[in-house]
Amino acid sequence: MMLVKSLTVASLVLGAHSVAFAEDDLMSILEGKTSQAAAQFVESEEVAKLKNAVNPSTAEQNIFFQFLVEKNYEKALFQWATAFNGSSFQQTETGKALEAFLNYKNGLKLTGVEALLNIANPEKIDSTVISLWKENLNDKDPVWGMAQVTWKPYWTQVFGVGAEMAVLLQKSYVNEDIAALTELIKKTPVDSVERNLLQWQLVLNLGIRGDAGKAAQVLAHLMKAKNNPIDKDLMTITAGRLLYQNGFLDASIQYYKKIGKKSDYWFQAQEEMAWAFMRKGEPQNAIAITKTLTYPHFKGWVGIESYLLSSFSSLKVCDYPHVLETMKAIKPQFGEHLVALEKLTVDPNQPAVANLMKALSVGPVSPEKLGKDAHMIPAHASRDEVLTLLVKRHAYLTKESELAEQLYARSLTFGNLQGQFETLKNQVQTRAQMTQGAGLQRVQELAKSELEDSKQVMQRLRIVEVEMIQQVDSASKFIKNVGTTESKMGSTGSTNKYAMSFANDKEIWFDELSNFKVDVKKGCAKASVKE
Repeated sequence: MMLVKSLTVASLVLGAHSVAFAEDDLMSILEGKTSQAAAQFVESEEVAKLKNAVNPSTAEQNIFFQFLVEKNYEKALFQWATAFNGSSFQQTETGKALEAFLNYKNGLKLTGVEALLNIANPEKIDSTVISLWKENLNDKDPVWGMAQVTWKPYWTQVFGVGAEMAVLLQKSYVNEDIAALTELIKKTPVDSVERNLLQWQLVLNLGIRGDAGKAAQVLAHLMKAKNNPIDKDLMTITAGRLLYQNGFLDASIQYYKKIGKKSDYWFQAQEEMAWAFMRKGEPQNAIAITKTLTYPHFKGWVGIESYLLSSFSSLKVCDYPHVLETMKAIKPQFGEHLVALEKLTVDPNQPAVANLMKALSVGPVSPEKLGKDAHMIPAHASRDEVLTLLVKRHAYLTKESELAEQLYARSLTFGNLQGQFETLKNQVQTRAQMTQGAGLQRVQELAKSELEDSKQVMQRLRIVEVEMIQQVDSASKFIKNVGTTESKMGSTGSTNKYAMSFANDKEIWFDELSNFKVDVKKGCAKASVKE
């Protein structure tokens, strides 16, 4: 009894600092270990510095640091609340960064990184914790492309420009101020993926603003750049569009022709090339292209504007039966699609959308991969960058929510109450659900936009129909009064040596498409000029 009292008095006299032996020293004394044997239990230099900075004052905190020394990050995470909840250290920048690090090391990467980057004054974080982060996270980790945070310049010093750009490039800079976008580009290394992505957005930005000349200059440089992640065919069709905007129709047609049939952009390139022919005053060449675009088996791959183009080009050569035939084909080709879009504007949670999102979570998706579902979703949904990012983020969060649930289950056997892990699990699951909801909302927006565009096309088709009626009426009156018509011979649409005339009742092979010939033998009635 006296011995206990003596020890108690001694502890009060010596103070907490002198009595609170380091755990490795205490173990070596109790077990009679030599200093050499005790060295096996000494923590790393970084953990020793962190321990010194935190200055643990309770048994629970000492237990936490023991797990940290052993790099048993799961137990360290389970011990965190018991050791530091309610403490002043927990509310410090260092405490928040350390807790975020433990989440990251336990598979909750996005949760951890976002918690770290949301710290208000990151420069106050102890260097030992920053070192732990730098050792375990580099600028190539995919988590940067998922984190939704406001980037602070401090983190560029820690993780590098690559991490900064991955976070920033989740945002579109197509409508950004040109000067601000240019400054952002200057921050990136030459020929880096990040610089090329930003230069691509600069091309689109300049194009939207009508500065096609500068856009073309940037694009020409980009097409030769190393480490360019932009699809080659996408850049080629963009070059064709810039030339078209500037009135260089022949040059634009040559660029459109470079898009091969295996490309996801082939149908779009064909349609835009047909419009270029129309602008050149060569409707027969446009007809040759639209014969391919309006082939019934391409249901779901081609937009309604191709049918407008087919009707318009036929009207220009007075092929009125084909104008009516094309208009008649619109309902069976697009009726189901437009009904599906209407349904999506009310409730985007449809089976076809679920299949699209599942496919996008794996990688790029083409209409061919989607099959029949391609006709039940917005035309550009499979290539929409915003939707793709939301789908990837949802997949990332779903995986993280599953890990959070597993952590919660294991935490129940740890010994202490772990209610915060149930909260954490629910938070991650809620975020995953919200991200999925944002993806569905994006599909809804795309459906509304396409419906609006389709209504405008239908209005233009009605104008074509009215023009046709007027032409027929005028031609009938002219023939009745004059008795003659003027004929004109057309030219072929395709210059390919395998060019073929229109097939009527036989199956068309895919290789034959875009090689159609058109001979315009009957021209529009034209009144002779009277002297």
